[in-house]
Amino acid sequence: MNKKPLLQTETRVYRTYRGGRLLESFLGKPSPTDSFQPEDWISSFVEAKNRTPIAGEGISRVLVNGREIPITEAVTAEDFGPSRHESGVLVKYLNSAERLGIQVHPTPAFSRIHFGTDYGKTECWHILATDGDAAVYIGFQEGITRERWEDLFRRQDVEGMLASLHRFPVKPGDTVLVRAGTPHAIGAGCFLLEIQEPTDYTMRVEKITLAGEELTPMQVHYGVGEEALLDCFLYTGMSEARAKEHYFLPPRQHGSITTLVSYEDTPCFALQKLSAGGSVSPESFVTLIVTEGGSVRVGEQTIATKRGDKWFVPYGCGRVTVECGTLIVCYPPCIQ
Repeated sequence: MNKKPLLQTETRVYRTYRGGRLLESFLGKPSPTDSFQPEDWISSFVEAKNRTPIAGEGISRVLVNGREIPITEAVTAEDFGPSRHESGVLVKYLNSAERLGIQVHPTPAFSRIHFGTDYGKTECWHILATDGDAAVYIGFQEGITRERWEDLFRRQDVEGMLASLHRFPVKPGDTVLVRAGTPHAIGAGCFLLEIQEPTDYTMRVEKITLAGEELTPMQVHYGVGEEALLDCFLYTGMSEARAKEHYFLPPRQHGSITTLVSYEDTPCFALQKLSAGGSVSPESFVTLIVTEGGSVRVGEQTIATKRGDKWFVPYGCGRVTVECGTLIVCYPPCIQ
């Protein structure tokens, strides 16, 4: 039986911040609004963890023979590709109406010790649209030590913590690589495509959200304690120029294919943007994110697409060619 791409439906997920209006506008909804479901999880085989667990929250859903089912029921290990037994990656639409809390994600070494998984949470933001004075906070300024950071954290000096990070304005087309252990916060007015390692572990240093909600210890550090939370950060300060070069990835265009993230940038995932005439032959499953509608040929099948569509393409479907429109191809980790 020939394999076919699977169209994914919306999988909105609760977060502790508001957003989603730009996401809904991108999807063409008639009355876009902000809410506490500012993210749409894509090709997700993992559950969300930022509140009391709800069974299945965060697991993507796909259409099979006109019926909507969890992606975990539609996809088998052989669909991931040779030498793969799981996806190893998570993709999201994310839109922030307010600044997210300052946070850090674990390295694989930290995750093995504290969470019993080999995955950390290196992630990447590809900016799709912005509203207002959109910016991101990322990386320590020069001279920030663990002792200085701990003092700010204990006193909950949020302005002091923000001032310890670099603040960079962002625009559509920017790509920001956030390696595990890097302090960061997405500012208000950012709508982005996020690709990351497949965990939902976010260590927070702000104990009260911008909306005034007091976070529980589990929401702050998942029960590992504040000392371990502080150990999760990599205390590497940089100049502004060095930080911009380190975190922002330049697009690398070759005809109709633009590499946004390569396996040389990180082995955790890769991103390529394809315009009309762009064609790739995946050696694993991939996820297709349509940013401009048109048509795409996958193997012998031609698919009519619209902006915002999300397709899970199992391994073995064949060559992917953009006939009209634009899409982003999301790749799983590099097998070394």
